[in-house]
Amino acid sequence: MSSSGNGQGHTDGQDDRPVEIADVVEDYLTDKGKGAEGKSGTYRRDAKRELDRFLAFLEDERPRSPTTFEELTIRDIRQYARHLATQDWTESTIQNYYAHISAFCGWAVREGYLEENPALKSRAKEPLPEDDGRKTERQQAWSPEQRTALLEYVDEQAHEAIDEVGENRYEAIKACRDRALVYLLCFSGVRGAEVLGDIADARRGRDGLRWSDVSLEDNTITVLGKKGEWSDRAVPPSAIPSLERLRSVLNPSSDDWPVFTTLSYPTLVETFKDELVERDYTREEAESLHRERVNDGDVSMIELCVEYDVDPPALTTHSARRILQRLTEDADIELDDDKHGYLAPHGARRGAGEVMVREFGYTEAARHLDNSEEVVREHYSHIEASERAQMAETAFQNQRPSQKDVPDQDSDGE
Repeated sequence: MSSSGNGQGHTDGQDDRPVEIADVVEDYLTDKGKGAEGKSGTYRRDAKRELDRFLAFLEDERPRSPTTFEELTIRDIRQYARHLATQDWTESTIQNYYAHISAFCGWAVREGYLEENPALKSRAKEPLPEDDGRKTERQQAWSPEQRTALLEYVDEQAHEAIDEVGENRYEAIKACRDRALVYLLCFSGVRGAEVLGDIADARRGRDGLRWSDVSLEDNTITVLGKKGEWSDRAVPPSAIPSLERLRSVLNPSSDDWPVFTTLSYPTLVETFKDELVERDYTREEAESLHRERVNDGDVSMIELCVEYDVDPPALTTHSARRILQRLTEDADIELDDDKHGYLAPHGARRGAGEVMVREFGYTEAARHLDNSEEVVREHYSHIEASERAQMAETAFQNQRPSQKDVPDQDSDGE
């Protein structure tokens, strides 16, 4: 690490090879865990989740080589802090997630892998939001105008792509997927993590919404909620046609498929090859099949997965944010939001909450959002404050003296 001086603390004590961060994570978790072998405990579980998230981030930053302690810099930690700060989490949650990384780096110092903790440096922590215990400014909520503009745009894109589905099925799948995602986020109020994949969480329910979790007839989806419990969530009828059309165009080979599948070409290629090798194909045979069918323009990679019944990975929350960023820009939607610069997934949930609170009150909004009424009242307290302001204005207007009781200001009463 560039901040560690001579870097001697980066070897494993047996040879001069740099120690890879991922190789010692289990040692850290064991030290922090409970039970005879350190395999249990809430802290261990939470630390594993956050370290998996951190390692996945580093892998995205450095896809060509494993990241070692010797390579780790203050800049890496700073970039990760900035990444956390742009997520749709509260300040205290972001600080908590960062603290897990700082604790791990502190452990690495004590083990001799690092000479100092880069996560404690002011420069590394600078992008983190301050958590002073006060309520922060209101988070993004999609306005009715923004919601309408985005829905109209994805409708237009999907209709155009469907008209050309015979010529380009891939583009139709992509447009229908993007539209269904926008509609579901807009109207259901689900959290992005409940329907998208999380590379740092391998649990069922955090690997993307599956078609088996969807009941189009009952207008419901079954998701793993924030508290780790499965629950049925309402999907308003407005969102159903977009899901029906997506399923029709995609034509998944089984209900195990994710509703919102990745369309990343490299990811689909590797998934396809790995699955065929599991079925006793040689890797050369899988390569040849991919080359003959896709590279020659016969089908797209996602169509080949359908044909060979290969379940693709789900779209991740990170990829979904990129999609919404692209759609916001392409639809030329104006928004006053310096934090995101685009219509973020959590903004759809906040917008749905605004609609429900204003139309049906806090209790029904809490049920729709799968949250407590207390939390909903706190998050949408500005609505109640605005209503009280109007009530106070009416009260004072009603108590104004009649014109005949008002002293003549032009009189010489002074």
